[in-house]
Amino acid sequence: MRYSEGGDFHRRARAKKHMGREHSGPGPKEPGTVTDSENARPPASRLSDVRDDDGGPSSAPSPTTADTSYAAGALGTGVEVLFTTSERALQWAWRVLQLARGVVEPSPRGDTFIREARASVVDFLDHIPPHVRRSVEEVHVFCNLWQAVGVRLRRRGGFPSGDDAAWRQLCEDVELLLRAAQARLGTAAALEQGLLKDLGRLRELALSCGDSANEVTVGMEVFTRCIAELRAVASAVRRAWEAAAHELEESAAWLRAGDPAFSAWLAEHLVAAEPAWERTQKIARWLRDVGAFAGQP
Repeated sequence: MRYSEGGDFHRRARAKKHMGREHSGPGPKEPGTVTDSENARPPASRLSDVRDDDGGPSSAPSPTTADTSYAAGALGTGVEVLFTTSERALQWAWRVLQLARGVVEPSPRGDTFIREARASVVDFLDHIPPHVRRSVEEVHVFCNLWQAVGVRLRRRGGFPSGDDAAWRQLCEDVELLLRAAQARLGTAAALEQGLLKDLGRLRELALSCGDSANEVTVGMEVFTRCIAELRAVASAVRRAWEAAAHELEESAAWLRAGDPAFSAWLAEHLVAAEPAWERTQKIARWLRDVGAFAGQP
């Protein structure tokens, strides 16, 4: 957020910058396309891919206006790509399991590779797709919460100086949004760490198979690339939640200082950012419905 009224606010903001709290809002860019010559394109449920030239989507520059609106857009894009990239990984997971059923390796090393490949895929199926669907649901719920705050502020109307009841309600609303964003940041970080662990295990497994090449090793190679792509997108979603939580944390701190002008500006800003969160909610709702239609729990 950028509060442009009042020299005193800017002096305090500059002081805070020198204390090392300057913020830049990272988040996913518009997704690019990954091409695998040996891959068939996944079905129409895939909406977009992420660029894989540098390990994943890069950070967008920090915006100069409403950062929470920016975070809403970053989360909308990020959760969409997270969902569709996980669907692609899911397809390859099932394909590897099907291929592994028909492979008999006479060598102990080959037999160990098949067992480890199955175990890695089953671990992914047990943990990652449910976690991704939870991430979609958490975005949806947070957007609901933001809109509820906006409704309360619109009903209140003006924000007159000296209205302690309005100030206390605004403080409570911002603290509520902050706690919700921080909780979701924890979920996003857990998903990223889980994928990082899976990726390390898959890369070790790839090294263990040596130069042997069969359908399973080729399938595992593509599956590993899907997990690397998914981890990069999960990292972008985590950074988007960081951006939202950081802005809310700063707002809560300035609100506690009791500046009436900032309080009035913040109330207006929360309402102005509501359409961006509503658009993100529509994306999350659509993704949730897609999962339900596909028979996912």
